[in-house]
Amino acid sequence: MTVLLLAMPGQVFAQALGADGPDFWSVTGLRPDASLNVRAGPAISSPVVMQISAGTILANLGCQGEGTTRWCQVQSPDGMAIKGWVSGRYLSESGPPQPVDALVAGTPYNARGQLPCKLAQAPEITACPFGVIRARTGLASIFITLPGNDERLIEFRDGAPVAPPGTTMTASKSQDMTTVTLGDGAEVYTIADVVFLGD
Repeated sequence: MTVLLLAMPGQVFAQALGADGPDFWSVTGLRPDASLNVRAGPAISSPVVMQISAGTILANLGCQGEGTTRWCQVQSPDGMAIKGWVSGRYLSESGPPQPVDALVAGTPYNARGQLPCKLAQAPEITACPFGVIRARTGLASIFITLPGNDERLIEFRDGAPVAPPGTTMTASKSQDMTTVTLGDGAEVYTIADVVFLGD
């Protein structure tokens, strides 16, 4: 999955955590439409826990190794959605992220609400709670709450949905609504343009 988070009260700064180097990294050097793997440990053999896009701002928790073998432990600036290890070759020094629009008080989200959904695991549910984080780079991360407090992350990049890692996805658009179908119909979400584009 691909994620970009915004600055907010309670940011975690690298110096406070004892990390060497800059407080923040920016993800750079990826091929067009590629994502950077965030891994559970500092090795190519470690499991991928999520994927993030070019331009994502990350708090620096410290690096080990050098050159192309350097691995850096990072987390999202709010310390919530992203935490893991990434290859240092795709990081460059950055300043803190800048918010693009106001946040819902007490949350990391630019907007919250419910969106139409169909879930094979819970056919009685017709609407799912969500929170969205929007970024200036044209990315929007929509966090959808599922039964059992599981969470589905759907990213929109330049107005188009991006398939979550390891998941098949189809999408169709009608007027200002995008329907995203995952896993051959196991999950279906209908998302209004205003959710990922803002007002």
